[in-house]
Amino acid sequence: MPATHPTVPRLALAGWAVCVVAVRAAAQDWTRFGWDAGRSSAPGVPTGITAANVASLERQQVAIDGTVDASAIYLHGARVQGRTVDVFFVTTTYGKTLAIDAAGGTVLWEYTPPDYNTWVRSYRVTTATPVADPDRAFVYAASPDGKVQKLAVADGHAVWSTAITRLPRREKLASPLNYFAGHVIASTGGYVGDASPYQGHVAVLDGASGTLEHVWNSLCSDRPGLLDPASCSESGSAVWGKAGAVIDSTTGNIFVATGNGRWDGRTHWGDAVLELDTDATRLLGNYTPENTEALDAHDADLGSTSPVLLGGGLIAQGGKDGSIRLLDWGAMRGTVPHR
Repeated sequence: MPATHPTVPRLALAGWAVCVVAVRAAAQDWTRFGWDAGRSSAPGVPTGITAANVASLERQQVAIDGTVDASAIYLHGARVQGRTVDVFFVTTTYGKTLAIDAAGGTVLWEYTPPDYNTWVRSYRVTTATPVADPDRAFVYAASPDGKVQKLAVADGHAVWSTAITRLPRREKLASPLNYFAGHVIASTGGYVGDASPYQGHVAVLDGASGTLEHVWNSLCSDRPGLLDPASCSESGSAVWGKAGAVIDSTTGNIFVATGNGRWDGRTHWGDAVLELDTDATRLLGNYTPENTEALDAHDADLGSTSPVLLGGGLIAQGGKDGSIRLLDWGAMRGTVPHR
């Protein structure tokens, strides 16, 4: 993250490691995982940390209520509790979202989902990084009850909370949330062990109202909307890559990669790279390796990483098999199956 204050927190396992620098960089927000909707992680602005001052960094540990297995986001000069502060937002594995003063490490507010006590200390967790609204007055966060909530930057109260799964005991919100053109984009996967039934899917919510507008299912894709996972004949095909849904900022199209699951090139799209339209209503392009059945059989998820948009119509896609594939997306557009 770019340094916008003399203290630059970096997330530790169960607290904050704060690196103190003696210079300021230009004020700059970091509103989501990967910097922008395309997850480029390349802001092109100074970080404030240079070879000349790196030796002066100091570490400060700040205790927080839980473990964060995700990234922090940052707003410079936000209005919180009537004050203008630089603030970090994090979500713990059990779904608490905290606003933390970047200068001193003080927890400014903490949002706890209503049914928190029903899953805390269980296997049910989230590793989804929150995303900030462009208006800087709200952030969106996920929780292990399968919901996405809109929280006020000022005090952490929930404006709305919307479920994007009908079976949160099986469908996990693992990947970071994204935001584009007034919409929050989220995805689902499964928990360790791939206990069925679950299906990876992409959900698009209206940022203003929280309405779940569209859901595209990577298994039983002929059925729009939220499924009862047991009602689909196939299970798996998680959208769980670290960057989650990657968005082409020019077209608004959504790119995801799926994990282990059946691929038939018709309604089941396991171990595939997929392009959806901006509303997640239509499949625009697809790719799966020739050995897709072997990947599925050997737990070698293609979707263990997320697509990387390289420009010029090229996409890089890694996988558990240790291969990185360079895809010419212009040759793979359309609903005809591509391998």
